[in-house]
Amino acid sequence: MESKEEVKDKLKHLLDADETDIRAIFKLSNELSKFDDRFQRFFVDAKTLIHLGRDSIKDHATALIELVKNSYDADSHNVEIEILCNNGSDIIRVADNGFGMSKDELFNNWLRIGFSKKRKEKTSGYGRRRTGEKGIGRISTDRLGAELELITKTKEDGIIGLKVNWDEFDKEGKDIFDINVEVIHPESINIPDTNGVVSDTGTEIKITKLRQTWTPNNIINLFNELSSLTPPFNEVEDFVINLKNDVLPSFSTRVNSDFYNLAEIQLTAIYDGKGPNIIYSIKDKYTNNETTSIVEWKTLLQKIGIIPKDFKGYVEDLKCGPVTIKLLFFLRTGASVASSDFKLSDLREFLDTNVGVKIYRDNIAVKPYGFSNSQFGYDWLDLAERKAKNPAGISRAEDYKVTPNQLIGAVFISRDTNIALSDSAAREGLIESESFYELRNLTLASINMLESYRSKLYPSIEKKEQNKKTKKSFNEEAEQINQKLIDVKGGLNTLKETIEKGGAEIKPVQLLKPLSNSIEQVDTISNEVNNTITGLLNWQRVLGGLATIGISSAVFGHETENAMSAFRIALDNAISEIEEFEPDLDIVNSELNKAVKNSNKISAWGAFALTRVQKEKRSKKPVNIKKTVENVVKELRPVFEAASILLKVEGDSLVTKTYQMDIESLLINLLTNSYTACTQNGDDRKVLINISREDLDSTRGYKISVSDSGPGIADEHIHRIFEPLFSTKAIATNQSKSIGTGLGLTVVKSIVDDLKGNIKVNRDTVLKGALFEVWLPIEK
Repeated sequence: MESKEEVKDKLKHLLDADETDIRAIFKLSNELSKFDDRFQRFFVDAKTLIHLGRDSIKDHATALIELVKNSYDADSHNVEIEILCNNGSDIIRVADNGFGMSKDELFNNWLRIGFSKKRKEKTSGYGRRRTGEKGIGRISTDRLGAELELITKTKEDGIIGLKVNWDEFDKEGKDIFDINVEVIHPESINIPDTNGVVSDTGTEIKITKLRQTWTPNNIINLFNELSSLTPPFNEVEDFVINLKNDVLPSFSTRVNSDFYNLAEIQLTAIYDGKGPNIIYSIKDKYTNNETTSIVEWKTLLQKIGIIPKDFKGYVEDLKCGPVTIKLLFFLRTGASVASSDFKLSDLREFLDTNVGVKIYRDNIAVKPYGFSNSQFGYDWLDLAERKAKNPAGISRAEDYKVTPNQLIGAVFISRDTNIALSDSAAREGLIESESFYELRNLTLASINMLESYRSKLYPSIEKKEQNKKTKKSFNEEAEQINQKLIDVKGGLNTLKETIEKGGAEIKPVQLLKPLSNSIEQVDTISNEVNNTITGLLNWQRVLGGLATIGISSAVFGHETENAMSAFRIALDNAISEIEEFEPDLDIVNSELNKAVKNSNKISAWGAFALTRVQKEKRSKKPVNIKKTVENVVKELRPVFEAASILLKVEGDSLVTKTYQMDIESLLINLLTNSYTACTQNGDDRKVLINISREDLDSTRGYKISVSDSGPGIADEHIHRIFEPLFSTKAIATNQSKSIGTGLGLTVVKSIVDDLKGNIKVNRDTVLKGALFEVWLPIEK
């Protein structure tokens, strides 16, 4: 070993030389430091980088993901990945249009193992939370290949790069400072464009002498991991990854997650990091309504069996910090893709490779949570075991558990706000602390909330699906019936030709079978025609009911609007009085009573509209006509009284087999007409309804008459009042401007015709207004 003086002399000689040998000076400086009697320093063996990179990163896909994370941290909008290892090729290329590295950053930051400015600058210029704080992601390239060429570009320094041979570090006893890293100055760099324009900044990494063969399964796994690298829940929208490879060309495409739009149910859980409450919002694609609820942490623990349901003790609040959980539930059936451009096979393949609930820290996936394939599998929620223990189907609501291959989810945390959720040194998972298990239980409880919601929704879904199976569109049914008739016609024509050609040689027995088949087909078609006609009439009945609701709402809606205004005013008055220093409780009580009264009016009108198209009213059954009329009048009387109109019912009580919805729609449209007519009359406003028995041409029947005290219908309009869109209603100040829909009496005429009745219009001799007389047959 050389003495201190000998080392100093050599160092002095090198410093005085005309050509500076930087490497020799650096090595002698390290040797000189060993003579320091007060302080010593660590020396780093070159193989340390092998341990940090090649040995600590478990596979080549993980290593490549680390490079893409660096592109994300560099505010890149686009990342290009190329894996070419066939037909003599041997290269992996990762290029981005991020902010690149200056010469100073390349020499003093990138080459400093373990250094990461991300510890101080935790967010990027675009507000992205940077991911790699350990400063070792760069040596993940050693896991991919032996030789690295890094080229980077900035506006200030232009293009500069480095070449590294990682195999040089894989030698015993060699100091890390003994290995040269070559500085290069390429003339060009191949990086993605920015909005169609050549990028001013970016980084290109080329790795050769690949260490591992890439298989089709490796490419599929990489693609799936890349699709999960940034969440599919719109949190990150400006990060595009394009993959190109010669191993599995079908996966040479942009990495995206469009399939997430096919979810049946979406759940979001938000915990703000304080207190015991978690906010849940759930919506489904059937109702498109969003349901929001607040649930205590203790209640959630009881739901998943962590604590007994009758537990009365104290439960501490969550300590894991703020968390957002998003869950998407999919059906693996054709119904899921019915309204999309996807095929069912595509959806199932997507679900098979992407299912699982993943954890995202600062919008980057934390492996291995939720990666369900065999190579990276880790069912951290034990969803498969949970389903296996209780395989009950959706019909058994209390026991129902989702099947793992139907669920995709994300748990969002942050390095800054979830300090208790720290990751392991190997960068592959979180430390399983108390906070980790809190996070796990919260996720399981959220899945339980989704299951409960679906079990409640299921009956309506099943009913809707059943209707889809049993009810085809009328156009489709008509087309199928027409095709069957064509087939029958063709068969009969063939039979006719056979008879004509065969003449007397044709035996009657030879004709029996084809004739029998034709008769059976005609019989089947006849039944289908009847079913289709029934369906059409039922559909027409519903449309008539809905049209009636719309027409009556247009006429009577102002009463509801007035009630809503009065409700708001009364409520505001009550609140204002309560906020007084010494509120008068009598005034508060009075205003609240007014609010309740008006809310009842609003509720009554809502109930009136909803009951018009109830299913039981669409079936043909015995109906008490007078009772039906009286019920409708009872619901409408407050509106008529508000307009000072006397509404009266007279006549006989009779029962006939008919459609209650038709009678109600008919009556409401006639009353709507009378209401509008009476409001044009200043005094003595009256509407009279009369039910009477009346036979017509030996056919037993009954008559419903509606008369009013309005101005009546002009003779010149009588012949047109049943025409669609024709209306005699006009604004008083401008008689040429119609305010009616012109549909009410059209609906009435349509109903009367369907029920095989007739309708007459005259002037009432007593009330002097219009008189509508509807005659309908009685059926038993």
